[in-house]
Amino acid sequence: MKTVTFTKIVATVGPSSQDAETLQAMFEAGVDVFRLNCSHLKTDEIAGIVHLIHGCAPMASVLADIQGPKLRTGCRRLELVEGERLLLEPSDLSFDPIAIGVSEGDEILLGDGNFRLRAVAVSELGLEVDVLLGGVCEPRRGVNLPDTALRFSEESIFSQKDKSDIIAAREAGVDWLALSFIGNASEVHEARELSGNMLIIAKIERRRALENLEEIGAAADGLMAARGDLGVELPFQMVPGAQKQIAEWGIRTGKVTICATEMLESMRTSRRPTRAEVSDVAGAIVHGYGVVMLSAETATGNDPVNVVATMRAICTENELNDGNKIYADLYPELAAVAAAASALVARTSARWLLALTYTGYSASIISACRPPVGILAATPSIEVARRLRMYRGVHTIVVDRDPNMSLAVNDAVAEAKYLQYLRDGDQIVISASRSNPNTPSDTIWLHQV
Repeated sequence: MKTVTFTKIVATVGPSSQDAETLQAMFEAGVDVFRLNCSHLKTDEIAGIVHLIHGCAPMASVLADIQGPKLRTGCRRLELVEGERLLLEPSDLSFDPIAIGVSEGDEILLGDGNFRLRAVAVSELGLEVDVLLGGVCEPRRGVNLPDTALRFSEESIFSQKDKSDIIAAREAGVDWLALSFIGNASEVHEARELSGNMLIIAKIERRRALENLEEIGAAADGLMAARGDLGVELPFQMVPGAQKQIAEWGIRTGKVTICATEMLESMRTSRRPTRAEVSDVAGAIVHGYGVVMLSAETATGNDPVNVVATMRAICTENELNDGNKIYADLYPELAAVAAAASALVARTSARWLLALTYTGYSASIISACRPPVGILAATPSIEVARRLRMYRGVHTIVVDRDPNMSLAVNDAVAEAKYLQYLRDGDQIVISASRSNPNTPSDTIWLHQV
């Protein structure tokens, strides 16, 4: 019989994992969502990788993570002497500081925050800065501007490559879209116009994004705690608090939350994680994250399958299945049926909560109520099934939906038995709409398999 899992795993596809055999093994080891890092892909490569994933792991979800406005230094090595003032010429930066809105007094961070500058003057001659924390900055290092409300050409944060990547992902059948370096909700709305049916994850990796967390979250379908760049723009000691804030937002709103960056970083080369990494993953789960993410560990690491299996073992051991009621209490009418179904499984010996759903909406609401058992979402659409793989506790089966409710339940149960989710004698709670199959669930009942 299949094991119930609650926390979802996102794994990044890269040179170490971009073949059918490895992708299939990663899926079987516990991957729910495969991530495409568009920063390292050409637009015309996206469709081929999605096709490869669908071929070897057809039930897996796919997340396209667009590059966004990543700023860098130029091709010159910079000698930064602490306490001195110097002029960064136009060729020293990959961007025009005037055009993107750098102002006097703005803090400028180079090379993952290892070098700190303060803007003194901005002109056509370049950017005059005071060096607050110096050293030798190698060429093409990342630039972070935590104080700057970034402006871009044509008043869009998205480059032409970003827009082309979004369209290519949409046409290839990608399920989720992650937006990098955004700062406000309008940028989420702009991406929504291009994204089609893709659901949107807003990455919180700028100080301004954290300040605008509520409005960005309201516009998106979920948030990612992208701790890499967020840890550059914030003092490092503040990152755990920001991480917890994002997790609590997800519990309260019922939306997807992903914890990302260096979760099992040592396993790029090692067979085992460090104790600190194990505690980091477990801590994210205890805080309430429904999704954890692997980046370079599976993209360029020595053994992607072992990394996934390790992540799955940590998640399974540390999951909390106590039926968190915060969402249900905040939205008593919207979550009435889902909360009642979750309460019923807690009072019975039910092994699963079976949700019959067309669009996935009712299954996502049940997931937000965090029932103490797994959720089997039965849908006739493989696209819906893939999207639902991101939601905490949701396992998906694709089965035709008979208009007759009794037959629909029988078909779903039969498919679940065939896939070894259920066996004869199991008790389950079923949630469905008896009045109209295309409306949210209105009925729950106990069922003996």
